[in-house]
Amino acid sequence: GMLQARLSLGLHDPADVKRPPGRPEAPLPAEAESGSEGAYLWYAARSDDGSDFGAVARVIPSEGRLTAEGKETVISGADEVLVLLRMFVHGSREKEWQRLTAELAAEERSYKELLASHVLEHGQLFERTLLDLGAEGRGRSNEELLLEAYQGEAPLAMLEKMWAYGRYLLISSSREGGSPCHLYGLWCGEYRGFWAFNMANENLQMIYWQALSGRMPELLLPVFDYVERLLDDFRLNARHIYGCRGIFIPAPTAPDSGLLKTIAPHIVHWTGAAGWIAQHYYDYYLYTRDREFLRNRALPFLREVALFYEDFFITGEDGQLISCPSNSPENKPGNGTGGPKGTTVNATMDFAIAKEVLSRLVAGAGEEGLYAEEVPVWKELLSRIPGYQLNEDGAVREWMYPPYGDEYHHRHQSHLYPMFPGKEITRDKDPELFQAFLTAVKKRLVVGLKEQTGWSLAHMSNLYARLGEGNLALECLDLLSRSAVMNNFFTLHNDWRNMGIGLSMDWAPFQIDANMGFTAAVQEMLLYSEPGRIRILPALPDRWRRGRAHGLLACGNIEVDVDWDREKEALTVTLKTALSQRVTLKLPRGAAFSDRDSGFRESMAENLVQLTGEGSVCLQADLQPGSPFIMKLKFQQPSL
Repeated sequence: GMLQARLSLGLHDPADVKRPPGRPEAPLPAEAESGSEGAYLWYAARSDDGSDFGAVARVIPSEGRLTAEGKETVISGADEVLVLLRMFVHGSREKEWQRLTAELAAEERSYKELLASHVLEHGQLFERTLLDLGAEGRGRSNEELLLEAYQGEAPLAMLEKMWAYGRYLLISSSREGGSPCHLYGLWCGEYRGFWAFNMANENLQMIYWQALSGRMPELLLPVFDYVERLLDDFRLNARHIYGCRGIFIPAPTAPDSGLLKTIAPHIVHWTGAAGWIAQHYYDYYLYTRDREFLRNRALPFLREVALFYEDFFITGEDGQLISCPSNSPENKPGNGTGGPKGTTVNATMDFAIAKEVLSRLVAGAGEEGLYAEEVPVWKELLSRIPGYQLNEDGAVREWMYPPYGDEYHHRHQSHLYPMFPGKEITRDKDPELFQAFLTAVKKRLVVGLKEQTGWSLAHMSNLYARLGEGNLALECLDLLSRSAVMNNFFTLHNDWRNMGIGLSMDWAPFQIDANMGFTAAVQEMLLYSEPGRIRILPALPDRWRRGRAHGLLACGNIEVDVDWDREKEALTVTLKTALSQRVTLKLPRGAAFSDRDSGFRESMAENLVQLTGEGSVCLQADLQPGSPFIMKLKFQQPSL
């Protein structure tokens, strides 16, 4: 009976409005109105489109007394208080207030009952995957965890929590029938949402990297619904700007229109958004094996992208393709060449994306028996894409054009697309080129560290994980934790404390993509897959001495559980599938069959292969529905 409260609905204190340098003042909502009557509170204001938005709240105290005083509801002597709130986005305030009040009056469920339905819906997604790094001190506050991270290394409890938080944020911000999760998710905290849009030259894609390996493929469906709703606008862009068939998706878009809305050269001259989004389409098929989706959605979308490439690329004197105008997102050559804001020729990313789209289109069309007359055209285009080039440092060049020098002092790492998020270049397929990609990443972390941001450190962590460099991947997450994580664990664009890590700005805006990229990077360290091939613990950091990662998803709709303990020298891998299939399974360095597993080894003898030089065991496994494939191995710390 000690709870006293005064409740009202209204705006945050306008004095809290932030205005970054050089930005206009944020306009506050007009014609605001609020009030109270008994157990009900209401609020409304006028949006800039002329309609109202607002809310109604119903206050339900347990015991005690409730009175209305002006615009407030006053509670005294209560044991507890339940507040139910409903909002409206467009409409007339009087009509909406009446509707919402009636709905709230009819609500008879308790808090426990209301919470139960939410927990059920959220939990069936969230609990599909589990991560346990054996962390100590999980009960510590965020502030305590951050203070330890500031000393140089993020504690295991913080890594576990950040992984889970990124998963929670995506579940909360992406659902079929809605819009994709943008740079703020459901959260903004500002009256002017400067980045409240979908940015597809990095950020939209990073937000969704975790969805497939985290066994939440349905969270990608809003992305596909979104771009398909706007296809007519994207076709207009391609035709009116470049005279091409197919689609041109501008880097920034919003739900109201897919038309190009800025003439900034680095936006107009970057043509890779549609192809990069196409990666998500085809990956969705590879992970789910949904043939209907492949035939009716993925391949038609990839074809739209290919039609643009057919008309856009120019043929050079040597017969190879030229991409012009071109842009490597937001970067420009380091030797001062090129046009305004990085307008160039032959950005490596252009061809990497085009190669991926055309290769997958040819493979998928063959699988489904589609586009027989067009496949030869795509194969011919593929044959004329120039090969990747190296610079004087032995790093992959960002532009396939001799006059352009590389610029390492930059946050974007677009030219590394063939290695991540693409899967064209791996150590097994092309060791020499693989090394050139590793060199390029290290140049960004060492030479260009001052130019990195929260999201770019998350990207770099994923890159190192794909390269098999677990310790460096974890170092990037340490740097991110030290520089761009607030005490509510939201990530920021840049170093908010000005501690000299990454890009220095007068303002550090909230930006959700690094949260999502953090989760993706953790999963990338634990599992890599492509059709018919799975790598277990491909980039396990030394600090992760033991742990469990259960419910991860691999290509082929294969569920993967991994348990490891370096002290006990134990590794257990479990694979479950709904489809009969054979996969090549590559185990981490230090994994070996123990004497007690000799029976298993003998049964698999014809499928075992020892890889030369890497000390890794590679085997083929025939997976069958309803019959988990389980391996228990000896797992020693590999010699460095």
